[in-house]
Amino acid sequence: MSIAADAGPYVAAMAQGWAHTVQFYGEDSSLLDELSRFFGGELAGGGAALVIATKAHREGLAERLQSRGFDLPAAVEQGRYIALDAVETLSKFMRDGWPDADLFTGVIGSVLEQAVTGKSRRVAAFGEMVALLWTMGDAEAALQLEHLWNNLAQTYDLSLRCGYSIGDFDREEHSDSFMKICAEHSHVIPTESYTMLLSDNERSRSISHLQQKAQSLETEMGERKRVEEALRRIKAELETQVEERTAALRQLSSRLLSLQDSERRRIARELHDSLGQYLVGLKLNAHMLRQAPEREELWAEADKLMEQCISEVRTLSYLLHPPTMDAAGFASAARWYVEGYGQRSGLAVTLDAPADADRLPDTVELALFRVLQEALTNVHRHSGASAANVVMRQDAEYLVLEINDNGRGIPEETLRHFHATGAGVGVGIAGIRERVRELGGKLTLESDSEGTKLRVTIPLEPIAESERRT
Repeated sequence: MSIAADAGPYVAAMAQGWAHTVQFYGEDSSLLDELSRFFGGELAGGGAALVIATKAHREGLAERLQSRGFDLPAAVEQGRYIALDAVETLSKFMRDGWPDADLFTGVIGSVLEQAVTGKSRRVAAFGEMVALLWTMGDAEAALQLEHLWNNLAQTYDLSLRCGYSIGDFDREEHSDSFMKICAEHSHVIPTESYTMLLSDNERSRSISHLQQKAQSLETEMGERKRVEEALRRIKAELETQVEERTAALRQLSSRLLSLQDSERRRIARELHDSLGQYLVGLKLNAHMLRQAPEREELWAEADKLMEQCISEVRTLSYLLHPPTMDAAGFASAARWYVEGYGQRSGLAVTLDAPADADRLPDTVELALFRVLQEALTNVHRHSGASAANVVMRQDAEYLVLEINDNGRGIPEETLRHFHATGAGVGVGIAGIRERVRELGGKLTLESDSEGTKLRVTIPLEPIAESERRT
Protein backbone atom coordinates (compact mmCIF):
# COMPACT_ATOMS: atom_id res chain seq x y z
CA MET A 1 0.00 0.00 0.00
CA SER A 2 1.76 3.17 -1.16
CA ILE A 3 1.39 6.70 0.19
CA ALA A 4 0.44 7.96 -3.28
CA ALA A 5 -2.38 5.43 -3.53
CA ASP A 6 -3.92 6.75 -0.29
CA ALA A 7 -3.43 10.47 -0.93
CA GLY A 8 -7.20 10.92 -1.46
CA PRO A 9 -8.27 10.74 2.21
CA TYR A 10 -5.50 13.13 3.21
CA VAL A 11 -6.47 15.65 0.57
CA ALA A 12 -10.13 15.54 1.62
CA ALA A 13 -9.24 15.95 5.28
CA MET A 14 -6.62 18.63 4.75
CA ALA A 15 -9.01 20.62 2.56
CA GLN A 16 -11.17 21.14 5.65
CA GLY A 17 -8.17 21.98 7.83
CA TRP A 18 -8.08 18.62 9.54
CA ALA A 19 -5.61 15.74 9.64
CA HIS A 20 -5.10 12.08 10.52
CA THR A 21 -2.23 12.13 12.99
CA VAL A 22 -0.36 9.32 14.64
CA GLN A 23 1.43 9.86 17.94
CA PHE A 24 4.22 7.59 19.16
CA TYR A 25 4.84 7.77 22.89
CA GLY A 26 7.16 6.31 25.48
CA GLU A 27 5.14 7.07 28.64
CA ASP A 28 1.34 7.02 29.00
CA SER A 29 1.47 10.44 30.65
CA SER A 30 2.90 11.98 27.49
CA LEU A 31 0.10 10.52 25.37
CA LEU A 32 -2.59 11.72 27.80
CA ASP A 33 -1.11 15.22 28.10
CA GLU A 34 -1.11 15.59 24.31
CA LEU A 35 -4.67 14.21 24.01
CA SER A 36 -5.96 16.59 26.70
CA ARG A 37 -4.64 19.52 24.67
CA PHE A 38 -6.07 18.02 21.46
CA PHE A 39 -9.57 17.43 22.86
CA GLY A 40 -9.52 20.54 25.10
CA GLY A 41 -9.13 22.83 22.11
CA GLU A 42 -11.96 21.13 20.21
CA LEU A 43 -14.36 21.09 23.16
CA ALA A 44 -13.59 24.74 23.93
CA GLY A 45 -14.43 25.65 20.33
CA GLY A 46 -17.82 23.92 20.48
CA GLY A 47 -16.82 20.73 18.74
CA ALA A 48 -17.35 17.11 19.81
CA ALA A 49 -14.88 14.50 21.10
CA LEU A 50 -14.94 10.75 20.43
CA VAL A 51 -12.59 8.65 22.58
CA ILE A 52 -12.21 4.93 21.85
CA ALA A 53 -9.54 3.77 24.27
CA THR A 54 -8.63 1.42 27.09
CA LYS A 55 -10.12 2.00 30.54
CA ALA A 56 -6.86 3.36 31.96
CA HIS A 57 -6.49 5.88 29.14
CA ARG A 58 -10.16 6.92 29.27
CA GLU A 59 -9.95 7.59 33.00
CA GLY A 60 -6.58 9.35 32.74
CA LEU A 61 -7.82 11.60 29.93
CA ALA A 62 -11.02 12.47 31.83
CA GLU A 63 -8.98 13.50 34.91
CA ARG A 64 -6.77 15.78 32.85
CA LEU A 65 -9.69 17.44 31.04
CA GLN A 66 -11.53 18.06 34.31
CA SER A 67 -8.35 19.46 35.89
CA ARG A 68 -8.28 21.98 33.04
CA GLY A 69 -11.80 23.17 33.94
CA PHE A 70 -13.94 21.24 31.43
CA ASP A 71 -17.38 20.15 32.61
CA LEU A 72 -17.29 16.60 31.22
CA PRO A 73 -20.66 15.46 32.67
CA ALA A 74 -22.33 18.34 30.84
CA ALA A 75 -20.45 17.54 27.62
CA VAL A 76 -21.51 13.89 27.92
CA GLU A 77 -25.12 14.90 28.44
CA GLN A 78 -24.97 17.17 25.39
CA GLY A 79 -23.52 14.33 23.28
CA ARG A 80 -20.32 16.28 22.77
CA TYR A 81 -18.10 13.84 24.65
CA ILE A 82 -18.43 10.13 23.85
CA ALA A 83 -16.03 7.62 25.48
CA LEU A 84 -16.09 3.98 24.38
CA ASP A 85 -14.08 0.91 25.33
CA ALA A 86 -11.58 -0.01 22.59
CA VAL A 87 -11.79 -3.80 23.07
CA GLU A 88 -15.58 -3.89 23.11
CA THR A 89 -15.91 -1.57 20.11
CA LEU A 90 -13.30 -3.51 18.12
CA SER A 91 -15.18 -6.76 18.64
CA LYS A 92 -18.28 -5.32 16.97
CA PHE A 93 -16.77 -5.13 13.49
CA MET A 94 -14.02 -7.79 13.52
CA ARG A 95 -14.86 -10.95 11.56
CA ASP A 96 -12.44 -13.87 11.38
CA GLY A 97 -9.59 -11.68 12.60
CA TRP A 98 -10.17 -8.98 9.98
CA PRO A 99 -11.93 -5.56 10.15
CA ASP A 100 -15.14 -5.76 8.13
CA ALA A 101 -15.52 -2.52 6.16
CA ASP A 102 -19.33 -2.43 6.20
CA LEU A 103 -19.58 -3.26 9.88
CA PHE A 104 -16.92 -0.65 10.72
CA THR A 105 -18.77 2.04 8.79
CA GLY A 106 -22.02 1.07 10.50
CA VAL A 107 -20.63 0.93 14.05
CA ILE A 108 -18.38 4.01 13.97
CA GLY A 109 -20.71 5.90 11.61
CA SER A 110 -23.60 5.57 14.06
CA VAL A 111 -21.44 6.93 16.88
CA LEU A 112 -20.34 9.88 14.75
CA GLU A 113 -23.98 10.57 13.85
CA GLN A 114 -24.74 10.89 17.56
CA ALA A 115 -21.87 13.38 17.94
CA VAL A 116 -23.03 15.60 15.08
CA THR A 117 -26.83 15.42 15.69
CA GLY A 118 -28.36 18.86 15.66
CA LYS A 119 -26.14 21.52 14.28
CA SER A 120 -23.12 20.37 12.32
CA ARG A 121 -20.13 19.88 14.56
CA ARG A 122 -16.56 19.06 13.94
CA VAL A 123 -15.44 15.87 15.66
CA ALA A 124 -12.05 15.18 17.19
CA ALA A 125 -11.57 11.41 17.45
CA PHE A 126 -8.93 9.27 19.14
CA GLY A 127 -8.87 5.56 18.37
CA GLU A 128 -6.73 2.99 20.19
CA MET A 129 -8.14 -0.04 18.39
CA VAL A 130 -5.32 -0.05 15.82
CA ALA A 131 -2.75 -0.18 18.63
CA LEU A 132 -4.58 -3.15 20.17
CA LEU A 133 -4.40 -5.05 16.90
CA TRP A 134 -0.69 -4.27 16.63
CA THR A 135 0.06 -5.49 20.17
CA MET A 136 -1.83 -8.70 19.34
CA GLY A 137 0.64 -9.25 16.50
CA ASP A 138 -1.80 -8.55 13.64
CA ALA A 139 -0.01 -5.79 11.74
CA GLU A 140 -2.00 -6.25 8.51
CA ALA A 141 -5.33 -5.90 10.32
CA ALA A 142 -4.05 -2.73 12.05
CA LEU A 143 -3.10 -1.22 8.68
CA GLN A 144 -6.49 -2.13 7.24
CA LEU A 145 -8.25 -0.41 10.13
CA GLU A 146 -6.13 2.74 9.60
CA HIS A 147 -7.24 2.65 5.96
CA LEU A 148 -10.92 2.38 6.98
CA TRP A 149 -10.55 5.44 9.23
CA ASN A 150 -9.13 7.35 6.26
CA ASN A 151 -12.13 6.39 4.15
CA LEU A 152 -14.50 7.50 6.89
CA ALA A 153 -12.80 10.93 7.04
CA GLN A 154 -14.14 11.63 3.52
CA THR A 155 -17.71 11.54 4.86
CA TYR A 156 -17.40 13.22 8.26
CA ASP A 157 -15.66 16.41 9.39
CA LEU A 158 -13.04 14.54 11.39
CA SER A 159 -9.71 15.21 12.99
CA LEU A 160 -8.23 11.78 13.79
CA ARG A 161 -5.61 10.75 16.29
CA CYS A 162 -4.01 7.33 16.78
CA GLY A 163 -1.54 6.38 19.45
CA TYR A 164 1.13 3.66 19.49
CA SER A 165 3.60 2.86 22.23
CA ILE A 166 7.08 3.10 20.69
CA GLY A 167 8.07 0.14 22.86
CA ASP A 168 5.91 -2.10 20.65
CA PHE A 169 8.27 -1.46 17.70
CA ASP A 170 11.44 -2.96 19.17
CA ARG A 171 12.39 -5.48 16.48
CA GLU A 172 14.13 -5.15 13.16
CA GLU A 173 11.22 -6.88 11.44
CA HIS A 174 8.88 -4.09 12.65
CA SER A 175 10.57 -1.54 10.38
CA ASP A 176 8.44 -2.12 7.27
CA SER A 177 5.15 -2.11 9.19
CA PHE A 178 6.22 1.02 11.08
CA MET A 179 6.77 2.87 7.79
CA LYS A 180 3.43 1.65 6.43
CA ILE A 181 1.64 2.91 9.54
CA CYS A 182 3.29 6.31 9.11
CA ALA A 183 2.23 6.29 5.45
CA GLU A 184 -1.44 5.90 6.47
CA HIS A 185 -1.26 9.24 8.35
CA SER A 186 -0.88 12.82 7.20
CA HIS A 187 1.10 13.83 10.29
CA VAL A 188 3.44 12.01 12.68
CA ILE A 189 4.20 13.10 16.24
CA PRO A 190 7.45 11.56 17.51
CA THR A 191 7.97 10.47 21.10
CA GLU A 192 8.27 12.93 23.96
CA SER A 193 12.05 12.62 23.98
CA TYR A 194 11.98 14.65 20.76
CA THR A 195 8.91 16.89 21.25
CA MET A 196 10.22 18.13 24.62
CA LEU A 197 13.25 19.66 22.90
CA LEU A 198 12.66 23.41 22.74
CA SER A 199 15.08 24.71 20.11
CA ASP A 200 15.82 23.76 16.53
CA ASN A 201 19.45 23.29 17.51
CA GLU A 202 18.51 20.72 20.15
CA ARG A 203 16.27 18.92 17.67
CA SER A 204 19.05 18.87 15.05
CA ARG A 205 21.44 17.39 17.60
CA SER A 206 18.86 14.80 18.55
CA ILE A 207 18.27 13.85 14.93
CA SER A 208 22.01 13.56 14.33
CA HIS A 209 22.37 11.39 17.41
CA LEU A 210 19.52 9.16 16.24
CA GLN A 211 21.10 8.90 12.79
CA GLN A 212 24.41 7.86 14.40
CA LYS A 213 22.60 5.24 16.47
CA ALA A 214 20.78 3.98 13.39
CA GLN A 215 24.06 3.71 11.48
CA SER A 216 25.82 1.87 14.32
CA LEU A 217 22.81 -0.40 14.72
CA GLU A 218 22.80 -1.17 11.00
CA THR A 219 26.53 -1.98 11.18
CA GLU A 220 26.02 -4.19 14.22
CA MET A 221 23.12 -5.94 12.52
CA GLY A 222 25.25 -6.61 9.46
CA GLU A 223 28.01 -8.00 11.65
CA ARG A 224 25.50 -10.13 13.55
CA LYS A 225 24.17 -11.54 10.29
CA ARG A 226 27.71 -12.44 9.24
CA VAL A 227 28.36 -14.11 12.59
CA GLU A 228 25.06 -15.97 12.39
CA GLU A 229 25.91 -17.16 8.89
CA ALA A 230 29.33 -18.32 10.09
CA LEU A 231 27.69 -20.12 13.01
CA ARG A 232 25.23 -21.79 10.64
CA ARG A 233 28.12 -22.98 8.46
CA ILE A 234 30.03 -24.27 11.48
CA LYS A 235 26.88 -25.98 12.77
CA ALA A 236 26.32 -27.65 9.40
CA GLU A 237 29.96 -28.76 9.28
CA LEU A 238 29.79 -30.13 12.83
CA GLU A 239 26.56 -31.96 12.07
CA THR A 240 28.20 -33.47 8.98
CA GLN A 241 31.22 -34.54 11.01
CA VAL A 242 29.00 -36.01 13.73
CA GLU A 243 27.03 -37.94 11.12
CA GLU A 244 30.21 -39.22 9.49
CA ARG A 245 31.77 -40.22 12.80
CA THR A 246 28.55 -41.80 13.97
CA ALA A 247 28.49 -43.84 10.76
CA ALA A 248 32.16 -44.72 11.33
CA LEU A 249 31.41 -45.85 14.89
CA ARG A 250 28.50 -47.95 13.68
CA GLN A 251 30.78 -49.50 11.09
CA LEU A 252 33.45 -50.03 13.74
CA SER A 253 30.97 -51.66 16.11
CA SER A 254 29.70 -53.95 13.36
CA ARG A 255 33.23 -54.77 12.26
CA LEU A 256 34.34 -55.51 15.82
CA LEU A 257 31.50 -57.99 16.23
CA SER A 258 32.56 -59.59 12.96
CA LEU A 259 36.17 -59.72 14.12
CA GLN A 260 35.12 -61.31 17.39
CA ASP A 261 33.34 -64.04 15.44
CA SER A 262 36.38 -64.44 13.17
CA GLU A 263 38.69 -64.66 16.18
CA ARG A 264 36.48 -67.30 17.77
CA ARG A 265 36.54 -69.30 14.53
CA ARG A 266 40.33 -68.95 14.33
CA ILE A 267 40.80 -70.15 17.91
CA ALA A 268 38.36 -73.01 17.26
CA ARG A 269 40.37 -74.05 14.18
CA GLU A 270 43.62 -73.84 16.13
CA LEU A 271 42.16 -76.02 18.86
CA HIS A 272 40.75 -78.53 16.37
CA ASP A 273 43.47 -78.63 13.72
CA SER A 274 46.53 -78.35 15.91
CA LEU A 275 45.89 -79.08 19.57
CA GLY A 276 43.06 -81.47 18.75
CA GLN A 277 45.28 -83.51 16.41
CA TYR A 278 48.06 -83.68 18.96
CA LEU A 279 45.60 -84.91 21.60
CA VAL A 280 44.19 -87.54 19.23
CA GLY A 281 47.73 -88.75 18.54
CA LEU A 282 48.48 -88.78 22.25
CA LYS A 283 45.34 -90.83 22.89
CA LEU A 284 46.31 -93.40 20.23
CA ASN A 285 49.82 -93.52 21.64
CA ALA A 286 48.43 -94.13 25.15
CA HIS A 287 46.31 -96.99 23.80
CA MET A 288 49.38 -98.64 22.25
CA LEU A 289 51.36 -98.15 25.46
CA ARG A 290 48.71 -100.16 27.32
CA GLN A 291 49.39 -103.00 24.87
CA ALA A 292 53.18 -102.70 25.00
CA PRO A 293 54.34 -100.55 27.95
CA GLU A 294 57.93 -101.68 27.46
CA ARG A 295 58.34 -99.89 24.11
CA GLU A 296 60.58 -96.87 24.71
CA GLU A 297 59.89 -95.26 21.34
CA LEU A 298 56.19 -94.97 22.23
CA TRP A 299 57.07 -93.24 25.49
CA ALA A 300 59.36 -90.82 23.64
CA GLU A 301 56.64 -90.07 21.10
CA ALA A 302 54.14 -89.53 23.90
CA ASP A 303 56.48 -87.03 25.57
CA LYS A 304 56.88 -85.19 22.27
CA LEU A 305 53.11 -84.99 21.73
CA MET A 306 52.59 -83.69 25.27
CA GLU A 307 55.23 -80.98 24.72
CA GLN A 308 53.53 -79.94 21.49
CA CYS A 309 50.16 -79.75 23.26
CA ILE A 310 51.66 -77.61 26.01
CA SER A 311 53.32 -75.36 23.43
CA GLU A 312 50.05 -74.85 21.52
CA VAL A 313 48.12 -74.04 24.69
CA ARG A 314 50.85 -71.59 25.78
CA THR A 315 50.85 -69.87 22.37
CA LEU A 316 47.07 -69.44 22.33
CA SER A 317 47.12 -68.19 25.91
CA TYR A 318 49.88 -65.68 25.16
CA LEU A 319 48.08 -64.35 22.12
CA LEU A 320 44.89 -63.82 24.12
CA HIS A 321 46.68 -62.27 27.10
CA PRO A 322 50.43 -62.68 27.60
CA PRO A 323 51.18 -63.64 31.22
CA THR A 324 54.55 -61.90 30.97
CA MET A 325 52.67 -58.57 30.93
CA ASP A 326 51.20 -59.33 34.35
CA ALA A 327 54.60 -60.30 35.67
CA ALA A 328 56.99 -57.90 33.93
CA GLY A 329 54.91 -55.25 32.13
CA PHE A 330 54.18 -54.13 28.60
CA ALA A 331 57.81 -53.85 27.45
CA SER A 332 58.47 -57.51 28.27
CA ALA A 333 55.23 -58.65 26.62
CA ALA A 334 56.04 -56.55 23.54
CA ARG A 335 59.45 -58.24 23.17
CA TRP A 336 57.86 -61.68 23.32
CA TYR A 337 55.11 -60.72 20.85
CA VAL A 338 57.42 -59.00 18.35
CA GLU A 339 59.77 -61.99 18.28
CA GLY A 340 56.95 -64.49 17.78
CA TYR A 341 55.13 -62.35 15.24
CA GLY A 342 58.25 -62.00 13.14
CA GLN A 343 58.64 -65.78 13.06
CA ARG A 344 54.98 -66.40 12.21
CA SER A 345 54.58 -63.66 9.57
CA GLY A 346 58.02 -63.58 7.93
CA LEU A 347 58.34 -59.81 8.58
CA ALA A 348 61.65 -58.47 9.86
CA VAL A 349 60.32 -56.85 13.03
CA THR A 350 62.55 -55.02 15.52
CA LEU A 351 61.80 -53.51 18.92
CA ASP A 352 63.49 -50.50 20.48
CA ALA A 353 62.27 -50.18 24.07
CA PRO A 354 63.92 -49.34 27.41
CA ALA A 355 64.83 -52.36 29.50
CA ASP A 356 63.84 -50.62 32.75
CA ALA A 357 60.49 -49.10 31.67
CA ASP A 358 58.20 -48.16 34.53
CA ARG A 359 55.12 -50.24 35.19
CA LEU A 360 51.78 -48.77 34.10
CA PRO A 361 48.17 -49.33 35.16
CA ASP A 362 46.54 -52.48 33.76
CA THR A 363 44.24 -50.52 31.44
CA VAL A 364 47.16 -48.66 29.82
CA GLU A 365 49.37 -51.74 29.38
CA LEU A 366 46.55 -53.82 27.94
CA ALA A 367 45.53 -51.02 25.53
CA LEU A 368 49.12 -50.64 24.33
CA PHE A 369 49.45 -54.38 23.76
CA ARG A 370 46.23 -54.42 21.68
CA VAL A 371 47.48 -51.40 19.70
CA LEU A 372 50.73 -53.25 18.98
CA GLN A 373 48.84 -56.39 17.90
CA GLU A 374 46.46 -54.50 15.63
CA ALA A 375 49.19 -52.28 14.11
CA LEU A 376 51.48 -55.20 13.20
CA THR A 377 48.51 -57.17 11.85
CA ASN A 378 47.68 -54.23 9.57
CA VAL A 379 51.31 -54.00 8.42
CA HIS A 380 51.32 -57.70 7.50
CA ARG A 381 47.91 -57.75 5.82
CA HIS A 382 47.75 -54.42 3.98
CA SER A 383 51.10 -52.63 3.61
CA GLY A 384 53.12 -55.08 1.52
CA ALA A 385 56.07 -54.23 3.80
CA SER A 386 59.09 -56.45 4.33
CA ALA A 387 60.15 -54.87 7.62
CA ALA A 388 58.67 -53.00 10.57
CA ASN A 389 60.19 -51.25 13.56
CA VAL A 390 58.52 -50.78 16.95
CA VAL A 391 59.79 -47.94 19.16
CA MET A 392 58.70 -47.25 22.73
CA ARG A 393 59.69 -44.11 24.68
CA GLN A 394 58.58 -43.10 28.17
CA ASP A 395 59.19 -40.13 30.46
CA ALA A 396 57.44 -38.64 33.48
CA GLU A 397 54.57 -37.20 31.42
CA TYR A 398 54.06 -39.28 28.29
CA LEU A 399 54.48 -42.72 26.79
CA VAL A 400 55.01 -42.85 23.03
CA LEU A 401 54.60 -46.01 20.94
CA GLU A 402 55.57 -45.91 17.24
CA ILE A 403 55.20 -48.58 14.57
CA ASN A 404 56.99 -47.84 11.27
CA ASP A 405 56.96 -49.95 8.12
CA ASN A 406 58.51 -49.75 4.65
CA GLY A 407 55.31 -50.62 2.79
CA ARG A 408 53.38 -48.95 -0.02
CA GLY A 409 51.73 -46.37 2.25
CA ILE A 410 48.16 -45.09 2.50
CA PRO A 411 46.65 -43.04 -0.37
CA GLU A 412 46.70 -39.29 0.36
CA GLU A 413 42.94 -38.85 -0.09
CA THR A 414 42.19 -41.75 2.26
CA LEU A 415 44.56 -40.33 4.86
CA ARG A 416 42.99 -36.86 4.57
CA HIS A 417 39.51 -38.34 5.01
CA PHE A 418 40.67 -40.22 8.12
CA HIS A 419 42.10 -37.06 9.68
CA ALA A 420 38.83 -35.23 9.01
CA THR A 421 36.31 -37.89 10.00
CA GLY A 422 38.15 -40.73 11.75
CA ALA A 423 36.96 -43.19 9.11
CA GLY A 424 38.03 -44.62 5.78
CA VAL A 425 41.22 -46.53 6.66
CA GLY A 426 39.69 -49.70 8.03
CA VAL A 427 38.35 -50.86 11.34
CA GLY A 428 41.79 -51.68 12.77
CA ILE A 429 43.10 -48.12 12.90
CA ALA A 430 39.65 -46.82 13.91
CA GLY A 431 39.74 -49.28 16.82
CA ILE A 432 43.21 -48.05 17.80
CA ARG A 433 41.96 -44.48 17.72
CA GLU A 434 39.08 -45.27 20.06
CA ARG A 435 41.34 -47.13 22.51
CA VAL A 436 43.75 -44.20 22.60
CA ARG A 437 40.93 -41.68 23.09
CA GLU A 438 39.63 -43.63 26.09
CA LEU A 439 43.04 -43.07 27.71
CA GLY A 440 43.05 -39.35 26.85
CA GLY A 441 45.79 -39.90 24.28
CA LYS A 442 46.40 -39.01 20.67
CA LEU A 443 46.85 -41.05 17.51
CA THR A 444 49.04 -39.65 14.72
CA LEU A 445 49.14 -41.32 11.32
CA GLU A 446 51.68 -40.32 8.66
CA SER A 447 52.16 -42.07 5.34
CA ASP A 448 53.79 -41.72 1.94
CA SER A 449 55.08 -43.99 -0.80
CA GLU A 450 58.01 -45.07 1.40
CA GLY A 451 55.94 -46.39 4.29
CA THR A 452 53.64 -45.56 7.18
CA LYS A 453 54.28 -44.30 10.69
CA LEU A 454 51.67 -44.83 13.40
CA ARG A 455 52.36 -42.96 16.63
CA VAL A 456 50.38 -43.28 19.86
CA THR A 457 50.96 -40.73 22.65
CA ILE A 458 49.48 -41.51 26.08
CA PRO A 459 49.60 -38.95 28.94
CA LEU A 460 50.85 -40.52 32.16
CA GLU A 461 49.30 -39.14 35.30
CA PRO A 462 51.09 -39.79 38.61
CA ILE A 463 50.38 -43.37 39.65
CA ALA A 464 49.71 -44.06 43.31
CA GLU A 465 51.87 -46.71 44.95
CA SER A 466 48.78 -48.86 45.52
CA GLU A 467 48.22 -48.88 41.71
CA ARG A 468 51.77 -49.90 40.81
CA ARG A 469 52.29 -53.55 40.00
CA THR A 470 55.36 -55.42 41.11
